[in-house]
Amino acid sequence: MTNSLVRLDKQGAVSILTLDNPPVNAASTKLMNALHARLDEIEQDQETRCVILTGAGNRAFCAGGDLREEADFGTPEGSRAFQALGRKTLNRLENFTVPIIAAIHGYCIGGGTAIGWACDLRIAADDTVFRAADAYIGMVPSWGMGLTRLPRYVGRNRALDILLLGYDFDAKTACDFGLVTKVVPRADLEKEAMIAAQRVATASPFAIRATREAIAFNSRESWNDMVDFELEICDRVFAHPDAHEGPKAFVEKRKPNFGAR
Repeated sequence: MTNSLVRLDKQGAVSILTLDNPPVNAASTKLMNALHARLDEIEQDQETRCVILTGAGNRAFCAGGDLREEADFGTPEGSRAFQALGRKTLNRLENFTVPIIAAIHGYCIGGGTAIGWACDLRIAADDTVFRAADAYIGMVPSWGMGLTRLPRYVGRNRALDILLLGYDFDAKTACDFGLVTKVVPRADLEKEAMIAAQRVATASPFAIRATREAIAFNSRESWNDMVDFELEICDRVFAHPDAHEGPKAFVEKRKPNFGAR
């Protein structure tokens, strides 16, 4: 089954998605469609408050788009369809119902960096190797990361360093660039991702989603538009029951009982 390319497991309020396309979890059309299908399943699960996205095996989180598939595209239309699916996937991750934490290890290359860096939090094992070297296979990044998001994440100069030189860089360097939230020993990756996910799962789902929506809006729109949108977001959040439950629980010295997402 296509969905076997992306496994779905659950631990309490945390859903775990595992890319499973041996040997290096390449992002083929089938894998990305399977990922969307799994995300559809999670959206129907009202208990899930956070998602962990990782890769099966020890070799790679995701070693990029499936170049064998790209080489078989016989028409510009086929190539554009694959690019559109990549952009749709990044937009889906960035705007998903609940936060997504990437647990990255091994090779994270090309489209794999796009998938990983689009996630809300990005925890990398100390064996991670990042590479965005599309120009060295005669291409440019086409999923909305390297040319669109990356310069906003790290600035113009650093984005050019990454893309034009195309060198491998490690998790510590990625953390210094702001592309990774935290670097942990490989043996601790799953545990550290779960700790972060369980932490996020205790917050108000409504407030978390509003925060993520605002940050995504901010990365695309002007300052003045963002000022107006902040007012809208604040009105929406402060009118929600969670904004009353949180302070009440704090005063009563108990855990808040936030509503469903």
